[in-house]
Amino acid sequence: MANLKRLTDRVKNIEKWIEKNEDSDTMSNMHYLIKSIRHAGELVDSEKATHQNFRTLVFEWMSNNDLGDSWNEFVEEKQNAVQEQETESVPVRDEPEDSEGVREEDAEEQKTTK
Repeated sequence: MANLKRLTDRVKNIEKWIEKNEDSDTMSNMHYLIKSIRHAGELVDSEKATHQNFRTLVFEWMSNNDLGDSWNEFVEEKQNAVQEQETESVPVRDEPEDSEGVREEDAEEQKTTK
């Protein structure tokens, strides 16, 4: 019951805000933004459908021309090449050379400060 009252109050506040700002630039901007977001969503959906259709056609063409095995070999070759390249590109760190040690003056100074 309390949730329904809170929701009703929020809707009333939104309605008041809309009445107050109906003819203002703020509402025009809100409409523009909402339309832009909807349009962007439609474009994304359209691109997804186009991609799926193209993918279906490519795989159909590949199966009709018996290229499935060649494709699988190609993909396996590329995956192996990526794995080999990754292992080769890891640089080996050289150990730092041993320094000649702490100078005697610095060592004596550290002892006296401790």
